[in-house]
Amino acid sequence: MKIETILAGHGGQGVLELANWLAYFNLVRGRHVAYTPSYGPETRGGKVKCYVVSSDERIDSPIVEDPDILVVMNRPSLDFLPLLKAGGTLLVNSSLVKEIPQRTDVTVAEVPATEIAGGLRDYSPEKGKDTAIAANSVMFGACLAVSGENLQAEIEGIREVFGHFLTGRKAAYIPLNVKAVEEGFAHVTRVRSTTPPSKSSVPLPRPVP
Repeated sequence: MKIETILAGHGGQGVLELANWLAYFNLVRGRHVAYTPSYGPETRGGKVKCYVVSSDERIDSPIVEDPDILVVMNRPSLDFLPLLKAGGTLLVNSSLVKEIPQRTDVTVAEVPATEIAGGLRDYSPEKGKDTAIAANSVMFGACLAVSGENLQAEIEGIREVFGHFLTGRKAAYIPLNVKAVEEGFAHVTRVRSTTPPSKSSVPLPRPVP
């Protein structure tokens, strides 16, 4: 199976980190992976886009032109929506993106990633500190959910991912990020499994009308 993903947002949202986590998660499971970042000269606030391709077979190109999954962390990144293949899934940070262009041939997964992350202050090593920065970890969990991963079976693997990237003093943030992944995964899974898409007040996922 081959999954091509584009992840987009602005500098400071952790899009590069999210793409790295997704790539490493697949790599340590023996899959072929290609990771290609693209970003402007600004360190914060500039446009950021990453390609991640994972496959059971060898990958012929690291560039994604027809993604199965599009992750949109902010409103300007919806410019990439025309690239999303028919039958693909749009994962959108609905905390920041309130209006989504209509397409009849894709599935939309609205994830209030910033709000979910902001509610995890009890898991921060600095009690009471704003944890909204973990929105990318929430979206990591959402990516795993729509990709069909089994969270319970992969939870140690998720800790391994964060253990690889969050070292030294940053290791104190591993519990926060793991919890954010669990919340993002649960949000997608809960709404999909318990609410008919046509009647959902939080349409996740649903076909765009």
